[in-house]
Amino acid sequence: MTEQARLEQIRGMRTVTEDTEPEFWFHIQRAVLLALKDDGILSDAQLRHAEEILHQRRRRGGAERGGGTP
Repeated sequence: MTEQARLEQIRGMRTVTEDTEPEFWFHIQRAVLLALKDDGILSDAQLRHAEEILHQRRRRGGAERGGGTP
């Protein structure tokens, strides 16, 4: 699987969090998961499970208080 992330533009100096930029946060976390899979640290099943958690959190609107990242 070959997916690449790239920085397209920086606008202003602002804090980027799961609450302020949920779409960006989702893609960054997914990129990390894919890198872990490519490096052999995550299995296919672990990747699918972690991605499902990300999708669920995204549908619920982002960060959950007191929860950790996948």
